[in-house]
Amino acid sequence: MRKASVKPVRLGWLVERRLNLWVWCEGCSHHKVVPTEPLHEKFGNATIYEVKHKFRCAQCGGREIFLRPDWHGAGWTRGVVSKHDKLPE
Repeated sequence: MRKASVKPVRLGWLVERRLNLWVWCEGCSHHKVVPTEPLHEKFGNATIYEVKHKFRCAQCGGREIFLRPDWHGAGWTRGVVSKHDKLPE
């Protein structure tokens, strides 16, 4: 059986699919949806892991940030989309 290769999500991929970025603070659970187009213009086709250190929580000032595509806001899912454990980097 062939093993599937997993590639990190890049900002360009998100922009092409009109997906925003869902940002979660590990410290206080504050979360927000951020548009990807301005990030793509500023950082190019970086991975979401490469830009996560640029974020700081607006509520507590923390830097422990979790990022993922905003699947739910784009209508790609139904129901509750919860925050799961961090993905390995």
